[in-house]
Amino acid sequence: MQLDQILDLNDGFATRAALRSAGFSARRIRAEIAQGRLIALGRDIVARPGAGRSRRRAVEMHARLACVSAARLMGLWAIDDGRLHVVPRSLNSHFAPDGRSPEVVAHWSPAPLEPDRHRVAVESGRNALMHIARCQPLSLAVATFDSAIRQRFISVEELRRLASARRDRFARVVAHVSDQSDSGLESITRVGLREVGLTCREQVIIDGHPVDLLVGETLIIQLDGRHHLDDPAQLARDRWQDRRLRRMGYTVLRFGYADVVHNWPATLAEILAHVGHGVTWAQA
Repeated sequence: MQLDQILDLNDGFATRAALRSAGFSARRIRAEIAQGRLIALGRDIVARPGAGRSRRRAVEMHARLACVSAARLMGLWAIDDGRLHVVPRSLNSHFAPDGRSPEVVAHWSPAPLEPDRHRVAVESGRNALMHIARCQPLSLAVATFDSAIRQRFISVEELRRLASARRDRFARVVAHVSDQSDSGLESITRVGLREVGLTCREQVIIDGHPVDLLVGETLIIQLDGRHHLDDPAQLARDRWQDRRLRRMGYTVLRFGYADVVHNWPATLAEILAHVGHGVTWAQA
């Protein structure tokens, strides 16, 4: 196996033991380091010179990226909370936070969902979901789980199977997941409404077009991600769609990223005000 193939298996990192098992002598490894094709991280890990900074930092602490730090690297929808989430590579490792910024959050996995001791820099996706369930607020955790379903990283059926063997926060998150959610904002809003006793339907087709959330029979909630701000044409289409729906008798509320993520209490209050007026709500 070629050097690049070995490094590709582990996000650009490898243990010296793995290289030796693949036929690389200690002399060859030293030569690769001397010629700049590898860098040494401690006594047992090597990496490509361009290995990601967050991954390299985790490895230098004898850990792997975990939780939302791992999920974001995998392309799952997760909010950066400004911290570096890691899991020690083994329970008896020499892990020690380095005191640098951003702050390090250590997760521990005495009973991981799947074995990943062979991983060097990033924990497995299923273990990342487990840590997210324990670490993040419920609505944010559900949003990441929904993203994993949407991207076919994992199925609802597998999540339920994993949850059936656990009676912890993981099972609670799985109880809220949906394979209909179209975005993280949609997931957060759906869970937030459910928490106060409001049910809603996702991606309901009205007059040939899907709406994000339908509360009761006539209250539509549309959610704009950050990309909407960079697409004036999309904004114009959305506003036209809102006017069309209002002419059909629907109440349309449109919220953006900041409304849902940073100002949820005010957003919820606005939704509840419309429900309280009795013009939209039919309890499901």
